Amino acid sequence: MKRVPLVLAALLAQPGGAFVQVPVPPCQARLELTQHDQLLTVAGHCRSTAPAPAHYRYQLLVTRQSRAGRSQNSQGGEFMLLPNQDLVLSQVRVSALAHDEYQAKLLIFDLQGQIVARDSAGQGTAMH
Repeated sequence: MKRVPLVLAALLAQPGGAFVQVPVPPCQARLELTQHDQLLTVAGHCRSTAPAPAHYRYQLLVTRQSRAGRSQNSQGGEFMLLPNQDLVLSQVRVSALAHDEYQAKLLIFDLQGQIVARDSAGQGTAMH
């Protein structure tokens, strides 16, 4: 018997007991943060949940606030994602001392500019 993979949709309960079908996002964004000594590496990943290849655009933004000031690194580009593929989109390395604060954001857009996946991480006081 041949098994056919299915894409499932999440169900959300609405007032009155009705259900609305919410589509499963076509991909998942994930930030991976690793620290070695005083260097923080932020890697942006995207994993496909779609049954067919698709093209996307990404933006990885890393902001660091230290006693010396504020620095910001932004990277982005277009990419193609195959079914079930997990792709490393970009890596950023920043100095990360004990008193520093940082925030990282990864946004994945479809080619029409709509956000289809996101992830964020940070350390220290909330940055604005």
